[in-house]
Amino acid sequence: MSPTVQIILALLTLLFLSIITHLAAPKLRVPYSVLLVAVGLLLIPLSKVPAFSYITSFQLTSEILFFIFLPILIFESAYSMNIRRISENIGAISALAIVGLLVSAFTIAFAGYFGLAAIGFEIPFIIVLLFGALISATDPVAILALFKDFGAPRRLAMIFEGESLFNDATALALFLIVLESVSAGFQGAVSVLHGLFIFISMLFGGAVFGFVMGWVFSKLLQIARHEHLQITLTMLAAHTTFLLAEFLSHALTLMGKPIHVSSILATVIASLVISNYGRFKIMPGVKEYMAHFWGYAAFVANSLVFILLGLLFSTLSVSLLDILPALIVIILVVMVARALSVYPVIGVMNTVRLERHIPLSWQHLMAWGSLRGALAVTMVLIIPDTLSHPEWKQAYSIKEFILALTIGCIYFTLFIKATSMNSAIRRFRINVLHGLEPMEYLEGKVYVYAQSLLRLLSLHDQPHVDKKALQALQAKYTGLYQEAFRELSRNAHDSAAMFARVLRIHAIGVEKHTLEELYAGAELSETAYRRILGKLELQLELLEQGLSGAINFKVMRGKRHGLRLRQLLGVSTDRLADPADKYFYYRALAISSQKVITLLSQLATHPGLRVFEADAVLSKIIEQYNDFRIQALDTATVLLNQFPFLEARQLQILEQELLKAQTVSLEELESSEVITPAVKSVLYGELQHPRKPEP
Repeated sequence: MSPTVQIILALLTLLFLSIITHLAAPKLRVPYSVLLVAVGLLLIPLSKVPAFSYITSFQLTSEILFFIFLPILIFESAYSMNIRRISENIGAISALAIVGLLVSAFTIAFAGYFGLAAIGFEIPFIIVLLFGALISATDPVAILALFKDFGAPRRLAMIFEGESLFNDATALALFLIVLESVSAGFQGAVSVLHGLFIFISMLFGGAVFGFVMGWVFSKLLQIARHEHLQITLTMLAAHTTFLLAEFLSHALTLMGKPIHVSSILATVIASLVISNYGRFKIMPGVKEYMAHFWGYAAFVANSLVFILLGLLFSTLSVSLLDILPALIVIILVVMVARALSVYPVIGVMNTVRLERHIPLSWQHLMAWGSLRGALAVTMVLIIPDTLSHPEWKQAYSIKEFILALTIGCIYFTLFIKATSMNSAIRRFRINVLHGLEPMEYLEGKVYVYAQSLLRLLSLHDQPHVDKKALQALQAKYTGLYQEAFRELSRNAHDSAAMFARVLRIHAIGVEKHTLEELYAGAELSETAYRRILGKLELQLELLEQGLSGAINFKVMRGKRHGLRLRQLLGVSTDRLADPADKYFYYRALAISSQKVITLLSQLATHPGLRVFEADAVLSKIIEQYNDFRIQALDTATVLLNQFPFLEARQLQILEQELLKAQTVSLEELESSEVITPAVKSVLYGELQHPRKPEP
C-alpha cells in the first residue's frame, strides 16, 4: 500500500471514529473533545497491529495545524460572534487576552523556573518563558459545548470565546518573540525593545490587515450573487487572510526591521467584519447554508485535531514518568498563573466600572475552565528540532521537553478540568435562571403543554389514531398543563412589568423576522435594513439588561461607547439620503408593526396569560405599535406623494413578489412530477419575460 493511500485511509478511519465518538459522548456523559483524545490514546496500541499500522500515517504537523486547521477554527468561532456584544465586553476581553495572558506567561516563567529548580530540574528561565507563552493560550471548544448543554449565560460564553480568540494572537506574538530570543541569544535591553516592537506591530498590523481583508471580501460577496461562490469566498477569506499575513510578516520591513503581522488576529478581525458587515451582502437564502458549512468544517477540524492529540502521545521520545515531578509542578504553576490572570484583572475591571459587573462565580469558572488545545500544540511543533541554549543540560532536546510538558498539561485540562465542568457549573450556580428567565420558563411550560393539547384535539377525527392512546395522552398533558398553570399563577404576583418586557422581546423577534423576509424579497435596501436591525438589536440589549428598551439617543450620548460608535455600527436613526431607502424604511416599519399587532392580538386569547391581567399590558403594547404603524405609514405616504418615481419602484417589487410565488408554484409542480423539467424551464422563461396581451 502506497504512503498516499495509507494517509487517505487513515484520514477516513479517523473521521469514522469521530462519528462513533460523537454518538457515544452523550451516552457516556463525557465532553466530545475529551472522548476524542481518549480514543486517540486507545489507537496507539491498535496501531502496533500490522493490519492497523496505517492509522499513524496521518499525523499532526505544524503546517497542517497552522495553515489548514487553525484558520478554519478561528474563522468559524469569530464568524458566529456579534460585534456589538463584543463591544459591550471589549474591556474584559482585551484585559484577559492581553494583560491576563502576559501575567499568566510571566508567572509561569518565574514560578516554573524556581519550582523546577527546587526539584532538581535546571531549566533556563527563557525556556520556561517560551513554554509559558504557548501554554497560556486557552481553547474554548469543550467549555463552550458544555455551556450550550447547561445553559450558561450568553455574556459569560461571549467573554470566554472572545478571550480565547484574541489571546491566541497575543500568545503567538509573545511566543515568536521569545523563540527568536532563544535562537539569536538574549541581548538585554536591545532584545526587549526589539520584542516590544514586534509585539505591537503584530497586534496593530494584524488588526489593520484583517479589517482590510474583511472589507475586500465583503465587497466580493456583494458581487458574487451565487450560493456556491459566496460560501467559497468565505473559505478563501479565512485561509487567504491567514497566509497573506504570514507572507507579509516575512516581506515587510521598516528601516531594515521586519514588520510582523499577526495572522491569527488578522483572521479574527476579517471574520468579524464579514460576519457583521459582509453578512448583509450574503444572499438571504445562503445565510443558513453558510452557518451549516462552517459548523461542519469546524466539526471536522476539531475532530481530527483532538483525536490526533491522543495519537501524539506515541511520538513522545520523553517518558512522562521520567518528568512526572516536573509535570506536577508545572500543572500547579499553570493553575496558579491562570487564577492570577483572572481575579486581579477582572477585579480591576469591576472596580473602575467600565462595563457591567462580572460576578465572582463567573470568575471562578474562568479560572478553572481554562482548557488548552490546538494552538499550544501548533506552537510546540513550530519549535525547530535543533533549537539549543548554552545552559541546557538535559538529556533530551528543548522541543521534546516542552512537547512533553504541553501534552501533559493538555491532558490534565481535558481529562480533569473538562470532565469536572458539569460539577463546577452547578457548584457555582452558573446555570441558575435569572432576570426574565424564571418567568419565561414558567410561561414556556404553559405554552408548550397548551399547544400539545391543541395538537391532540386535532387528532380526534383521524381514523388511524388509537382512541385509548389519545385519551391517555390527553389526560397526561391536561394534568401537566394544569400543574404548570398553577405554578405560573403562584409566581405571577407583581409581574406586569416583567411580563411586558417578555412581550416586548417577543415583539422584537417578530419584527426582526419580518424585516429579514422583506430584505430577502428585495423590499428593503441593505442600508435601511442595517439601520432598523441595529435599532432593534439595541432595544433588545436594553430589555435584556432590565431597561425599558426605548431608544433615546440623547440619553445614549452619555453611555460608555457614545453615539458616534453606535452610528458606525449602524444603529443611528438619522435620515437616509436616498428617498427610496427612506420610503422603504418607513414602509418596512409599518409592515413589521402590523405583524406584531396581529400576533399580540392572537396572543391575548391564550388562556395561560390570564393570570397576568394581560389585557391591560397587551393593550398598551398594541397601542404603541399601532402608533408606530400610523406614524410610519403617514411618513411613507408623504414620501410617495413627494417622489412620484416611488410608485414605479412599488410596482417593480410587487412584480418580484409575483414572480417568486410563480416560481415556487412551478417547483412544486415539477417536484410532484406534474410537469417535466423542460416544461418548467419554458414556463419560467415566459414568466420572466411575459408577453403583452393582444388587444
